[in-house]
Amino acid sequence: MQVNGHSYEIRDEVLEELWVRLEEGGLESVPAGEIILEGTRVNEGVFESLREDGLISLDGSDIRLTDKGFEEARKTIRRHRLSERMFADIFDVVQEEMEDAACRFEHMLIKHELEEKICVLLGHPKQCPHGRSIPIGECCLRAETMVDQAVVPMNRLRQGESGVIAYVHSGDSEKLKKLMAMGILPGEPVALERRYPSFVFNVGFSRYAIDEGMAEAIFIRRQHPDKR
Repeated sequence: MQVNGHSYEIRDEVLEELWVRLEEGGLESVPAGEIILEGTRVNEGVFESLREDGLISLDGSDIRLTDKGFEEARKTIRRHRLSERMFADIFDVVQEEMEDAACRFEHMLIKHELEEKICVLLGHPKQCPHGRSIPIGECCLRAETMVDQAVVPMNRLRQGESGVIAYVHSGDSEKLKKLMAMGILPGEPVALERRYPSFVFNVGFSRYAIDEGMAEAIFIRRQHPDKR
C-alpha cells in the first residue's frame, strides 16, 4: 500500500531505524543522510511524507520523532520483534533468514487483534531472539495486572481443577511446537484429571499425558482461583 507515494514498508523501516537510534541509542536527533536502508540512502520525499503526517520533525537535516511518531515507531518495533520471536520459536527459522521473514510478516500484524493473539501465544515475550527488548502492549499490561493466583502453570493445578489456557511459555522451541500440535492454544478449556505419575488432562475432546517439564510451560487461567 502507498501513502503519499511511499510504501508503508519503507516508512515503517525508517521509523524503526529512528527508534533504535533515538530511544535505544540515546541520541537527540539523527541526520537524514545517516538513515540508510539496504545500502541506499532514503529518499527525501519519505521524510517529507512522515513530517506531513506529524510523525517526525525536521530541523535542517536533523530528524526527531514527534510524540505521535514515537508511539507509531514503538508499535512498529513491537510488531517486528514479535515476528522475529515467532519465527525463531515456532518455525525454527535460522537467524540469517529471520530478519527478512519478520520484515515481511510484521505488516500483517497491523491489525491489533492479530498482534495481541501472537503475543499471548508466545507468552508475552520480553526480548527478541537478538536480546533486544520488545515494547509491551496492552495485552502484556493486562497479564501483569492479573491476580497472581488467577493464572498458574499447569503443574500448580490441583487434581480435578479446570480452567482456560492463558498462554504457553517455553524457551524450548521443540517443546512449544509439540504443545501447539496437541492443540494447547490460548482460549482452549482444560481440565486436569490427575497429577501423578504424569499430568493427565483434557482439552476439548482430547486427552493427553505429559511430564512436569511440559506442564510447567502451560499457563492456565483458573475458573475458581483459590482465595484462601
